[in-house]
Amino acid sequence: MKKQYLAALALASGFGLLTAVPTAAAQDSPPGPPLDVPVSELEHALSCNVPLAGITRDPVLLTPAFSTAEQSFGWNYLRNLPARGIPTCSITVPDHGYGDLQNAAEYVVYAVRKMSAQSGRKVAVVGHQHGPLDELWAIKFWPDIPGLVSTFVSLATPYHGTEEAATACGASHFCPPSVWQISTGSNFLKALDSRPLPAGPGYTSISTLFDELIVPQPYASDLPGGTHIVLQDICRLRPIEHFTILADNLSYLLVLDALAHPGLPADPAHISPWVCFGPLYQPGVLSPLELPRELIDAAGAITGAFTHVGPDGVHAEPALRSYAAAP
Repeated sequence: MKKQYLAALALASGFGLLTAVPTAAAQDSPPGPPLDVPVSELEHALSCNVPLAGITRDPVLLTPAFSTAEQSFGWNYLRNLPARGIPTCSITVPDHGYGDLQNAAEYVVYAVRKMSAQSGRKVAVVGHQHGPLDELWAIKFWPDIPGLVSTFVSLATPYHGTEEAATACGASHFCPPSVWQISTGSNFLKALDSRPLPAGPGYTSISTLFDELIVPQPYASDLPGGTHIVLQDICRLRPIEHFTILADNLSYLLVLDALAHPGLPADPAHISPWVCFGPLYQPGVLSPLELPRELIDAAGAITGAFTHVGPDGVHAEPALRSYAAAP
């Protein structure tokens, strides 16, 4: 694995992709657990809208949940962030988020290291649903990653699990690995919760009281040690649920605020109260005809995971890796 990692770095350097700025990604032996996913798969999963060498602000990494990056973010953040001049990358894992989240976290580790090495800057990570759990696992179990991340923002993420997944898996005894892992009381979540948030990044969790999949709210999305922002605490009765949070204008403004203040969480005080009386969705993202189609596409990908009974289903939660298991 070490040889593959060094070969990949040498190849990238040969094509002029890496800067001379020393980072953890350029070390001979990156700290933390070795990456088991082949480098070719890790590389193929990462996509950026612009070359990162020479950029003047931290690039953003978008991590989806039970979907591709295009399904989750192609109609919102992958349009709007680059339009504002923000260098934006995304990852899509081969199993579309159905598989073991411990594998998915390796894609985040690789992406953050490579993006930081190419840009010479820290990376801001943003995700939806269980995507931020992949990011947080990387931050907590690979010791170099916190120092490479400036900002962490999650949308509708089950830090305390979701009872919807626990009910679905308990009834069928046959769920995709990741659905077991986001179930209330899972070993994955216990291991994640056993370590405090590392210093460095600013941590923000954004949630909605009307989330129909990540329940109960607001408890399910409360990130211990981070800043938890409930949309309805800012705009009372704001009609945003689990999927429309991807297009919600208030969530978008909070994400932008976090990106504008590296190392700090989003601050609702920076958002004008008039936003509650303005457009519900991000400006210039969707036409009235596009929104239903894109929401159905994203919702179908995610809700399908809760009823998935295909070959990806397993009868129990994946075992914790040795590096995460309690001594």
